[in-house]
Amino acid sequence: MAEIPLIGTREATVGGPIVRLLRCMVCNSWEELPDYEGPSNLDHLLEITLEKHKFPSGEPHVGKLFKVPEQTWQNKEQRKAVLDQLGGKASAGLDALDPDHNFYDTKSQFAEDAMSCYERHNRPQVGCTDYQSPEKRLLPNTAKERKSLGIESPENAPGPKVYLCSFCPFHSVAVTNDRMKQGLYNA
Repeated sequence: MAEIPLIGTREATVGGPIVRLLRCMVCNSWEELPDYEGPSNLDHLLEITLEKHKFPSGEPHVGKLFKVPEQTWQNKEQRKAVLDQLGGKASAGLDALDPDHNFYDTKSQFAEDAMSCYERHNRPQVGCTDYQSPEKRLLPNTAKERKSLGIESPENAPGPKVYLCSFCPFHSVAVTNDRMKQGLYNA
């Protein structure tokens, strides 16, 4: 088995794509997010993910965010070792109560939502009627807070424009078609 990097060290995140893991200590859940390097106030995917991790009072849950090499994360044995490492492996914890031992399984909510949309549209191969439409844009629900602080709305804020479509299998078809139109595949 390949050497598993010690999570939290610089060596663990150098030399390839990264996956971020959000650990909610209240929900006891793990969620996968794509990597993001930039100002935290423009990390819309993290903001959207955090929206559901709140108490009824509005107080946020306690959690941690980790970065893991994607190559390590895609290997099932290494993924388990990473989760053991991040979970402390002092005891099986709540995983021991789950007969299927998948209490600590991770969830990639954006990918699951994109797959549901892909299925609803009958797995398009040529074109998708709402590909990157305004309804598919991922925006945090922070309009009120931004207005009270005098910050522009998330729709107009600088930073990346992220759509649910980026997590859909059709996205690769759309990107390939766009590159063909630009002549990037011509030899």
